[in-house]
Amino acid sequence: MYRRLPFIILLSILAVFALRASVVAPSILVQNYSVDDYKASCQNWDLAVSYHGILYVANNSGLVTFDGNTWNTYPLPDKTPIYKVSFQNDSIYTQGKSSLGYWLYDKLGNLEYHPIDTLPSYINFDDPETNYTIPKEIEEKHPTSFASAGGLNFTGTSTSGIYITNDEGEIFQHLNINNQLQDNIVRSICVQDNNLIWVALDNGISQIDINPPIAMLGKRSQIGKLEDAVKEDNRLYIRTNVGYFSRSLMFGDKFTPISDEIGRSYIHPDTTDNHLSVSSLFKNKDVLSVFANAESIYPVPDNLYWLTIQNEAGLFHRENGTGTLKCRILFDNYDLNLVTNGKRIIPLNDSLDLVSAMQGTLLINTRQLIEGSLGGLTMPRFMRIEYQDQEGTHYLYPDTQRIDLPHNFQELSLYIGTTVFTPNHQISYKLEGVSADWSSWQKDGKITFLQLPEGTYELRVRKYVTRGPFPEITMQITVHPPWYNTVWAYLIYVALIWFAIQEGLRYHLRNLRKKEQEKLEAERQAELQRLQQMKSEMLETELQNKNNELTLQTTALVKRNEAIQALLEELDKQKETLGDRYPNKLYTRLRSLMESTLNDQADWVQFETYFNSAHQNFMDRLRQQYTDITAGDLRICCLLRMNLSTKEIASLMNVSVRAIELRRYRLRKRLALDGDTNLVDFLMNY
Repeated sequence: MYRRLPFIILLSILAVFALRASVVAPSILVQNYSVDDYKASCQNWDLAVSYHGILYVANNSGLVTFDGNTWNTYPLPDKTPIYKVSFQNDSIYTQGKSSLGYWLYDKLGNLEYHPIDTLPSYINFDDPETNYTIPKEIEEKHPTSFASAGGLNFTGTSTSGIYITNDEGEIFQHLNINNQLQDNIVRSICVQDNNLIWVALDNGISQIDINPPIAMLGKRSQIGKLEDAVKEDNRLYIRTNVGYFSRSLMFGDKFTPISDEIGRSYIHPDTTDNHLSVSSLFKNKDVLSVFANAESIYPVPDNLYWLTIQNEAGLFHRENGTGTLKCRILFDNYDLNLVTNGKRIIPLNDSLDLVSAMQGTLLINTRQLIEGSLGGLTMPRFMRIEYQDQEGTHYLYPDTQRIDLPHNFQELSLYIGTTVFTPNHQISYKLEGVSADWSSWQKDGKITFLQLPEGTYELRVRKYVTRGPFPEITMQITVHPPWYNTVWAYLIYVALIWFAIQEGLRYHLRNLRKKEQEKLEAERQAELQRLQQMKSEMLETELQNKNNELTLQTTALVKRNEAIQALLEELDKQKETLGDRYPNKLYTRLRSLMESTLNDQADWVQFETYFNSAHQNFMDRLRQQYTDITAGDLRICCLLRMNLSTKEIASLMNVSVRAIELRRYRLRKRLALDGDTNLVDFLMNY
């Protein structure tokens, strides 16, 4: 009995799960990519998915790639279309109308084309053979491609889109331009894994998710905006703004209108006050992350709560006032948007919830969502790095953790890739040192920065995941300073400043020495001027003394001569009066002595010496200019320069006044003076 107990418990658990899983979500979710998304020709021919998680598409514009975030197009050298694509190891083989070759990634993350003549034996571009039954209805639509995934068979046609059947040929669903697909011409189908296929259309690319955790039950254009719902057994009843509808949750079923009376019998008016707040439910709001500011809260069985903010929803388990994240959904990943007014989430049971979206009514299988997120995380990665400057575009190695940029770069672009193996492609980034908050979630993997200032930054990029911490990668970005702002430049600046200071000091010292020398020279000149002035004053004084002495001597001579001449006159009067009584011998001797005294040349020699000293060699200059001048004329010139009167000159020279006047007349002629020139003034200024 006890040995069978574990087996009984296991059967009970399986029975419970079987009961809970009796209601299953619809199996199809289609995401379409148009020309506006992949920026190439609308016409696609073939697809292949590599184990790296990259989609390769044969397109009229060339080889189109998609890494989950970024689309790239690589044209052939001759710009012709590509019709077939296949993947083997790291090589992507393509075939066109007149081209055959393979593509390889270079170190910069770009694909390079290599033409070949023969396709390797292990590469086969032929479509796989169908191994399931195709109904006659589908055969009439001209099948073009076949694939099997998730227990379903997918048949693409050239006129009516895709038919989904089982192995017996029963048609489960028909996808066409009127029902989720964007074109009816299917060129190729590629199976990514057991739950996901890609479709190449004549106008666009589609991704079909089999048995997704989120499914569209009904479009808003068909059933209106969801307001309330209830599940009874295996049937769903909803109320929208246009009425009541009902459907089963079986695959392929659709909503059908029901009467208001029947609808109200299942969906009763909600009179409960459901105004819950985050602070009343959770003590520690930090663990809620962005949901700490939730706009709406919806309780779910088993003490679970949906919190919604903007276009994101998070499911939290509450225990002892603490919230634990079970899963989260960013509806941007599915190109869906929550309604802005009214109920957003309506719980059906512990694993199924209805969501009111702007596109229609969604069904979320939270158990499937949580279980699907338990696998390994796929890290985002840098696919291509490039920057532009005045010289053009430069590519950097993406397989690195650090990049260096010149100071004059204009734009830096980093392309982030996740993988096509996950439905979550949204990324967010933050540049430490520039932004304090994370950017909004974005599908586009291109991150652009314009003209960052010099310095070192850390770029953090994270990928959205359903549960757990966001996987994150980092890149260090260093913007080098211009040459004039580098360490070497600063060393040169220091050296130049030091040299300038030294030169300034030397210049200052030279100026000081120069000023000191100028000061000393000025003092020396002043001293010389003072000495010269003193010398001049002394010379002037000496000259004045000599002039005075000469004047005194001349005056004394004049007075002596006048006295002797008076004595001679008196002697002559006495001789005349006494006659013979006055002895002739005595008279003659006495007169002779007096006359010899008057004519004594020694006095004139001494006079000339003093005169030349006092009047700067006046006599010598006259002799040099007037060579025919006589000694008597020189004496007359000297006496006239001393401004003596004619009478005084006649006394000194012991001649008559008439004789002096006659000699003055002769002297004017000898000196060649005109009649207007005063002789005395000429001699005094000579």
